[in-house]
Amino acid sequence: MATSSPSYDLQDLVSQDIIEPIDVAIVKDVLSKDPFIFIPGVLNLRDLGVYGAPQIRRNLVYRSGGLSNLSDESKAMLANDLGITLNLRSETETRMLPEPDVHGVEVVRIPSTEAPRPVQLDEFVEEDGRKAYLKIYKEIMDIHRPSIRRALEHLRDGKGGVLFHCTAGKDRTGVLAAVIMGLAGCPVDKIADDYAMTRIGIEPHREALLGMLMQWNKSWTMKTPGMHEFSQIKGTNIKAVMEMAEDKYGGMKGYVKKNLGFSDEDIEKITANLRG
Repeated sequence: MATSSPSYDLQDLVSQDIIEPIDVAIVKDVLSKDPFIFIPGVLNLRDLGVYGAPQIRRNLVYRSGGLSNLSDESKAMLANDLGITLNLRSETETRMLPEPDVHGVEVVRIPSTEAPRPVQLDEFVEEDGRKAYLKIYKEIMDIHRPSIRRALEHLRDGKGGVLFHCTAGKDRTGVLAAVIMGLAGCPVDKIADDYAMTRIGIEPHREALLGMLMQWNKSWTMKTPGMHEFSQIKGTNIKAVMEMAEDKYGGMKGYVKKNLGFSDEDIEKITANLRG
């Protein structure tokens, strides 16, 4: 006898406070459907072509959290559509949890141009953390320029699918997703929706990831002022990035031209390949 899917409102789920667990049956159901792709051992894996349609086709651009400890079966599943995996993590993160060797897939990690500045939790107390997150995401767009450029070069040259990831698939990954979706011309609301899905995508490892935040500073607890805001996943944070890009560069196309050195012809090739 077939079992029915649990009932839920997706918008309520992505808005749920990070300190509150989501029902296991609901999480399992959501993660079995678009935009998620289930591969054992891969956290928060999604196809950018779901929320990115019609500007981004499916089976081309993927985002995720960590890829460590994959079985041979999972590696084979991961290799189906990929040309490269782009690791946005630091050298220390990568050394602790090395990238998997996936046959036929180029593994790329380009160091950031400089170390990110330490997180100041007190900055997250104001404006529900929005202004503080914008500062972090602007920094990612700056110090991770080489990695962002590498992803776009791959898409320009039509060398197959790309999967980019960090540890949770939220911040560094979320910014690169926003750059690609913004360049493709996706509506800001869709970019925010894609970003917010990480709230559900990380749920199977939510407690472990919250614990990792505490390791950044031994004096931090969930009661430290600013920690609650810092730990949340809100689409408004990535909307702030899109607003900043519009004001400062005239949109992501301007950012890609001015900060990454791409030409109009390059951008036309990238967007054409994204559409397919």
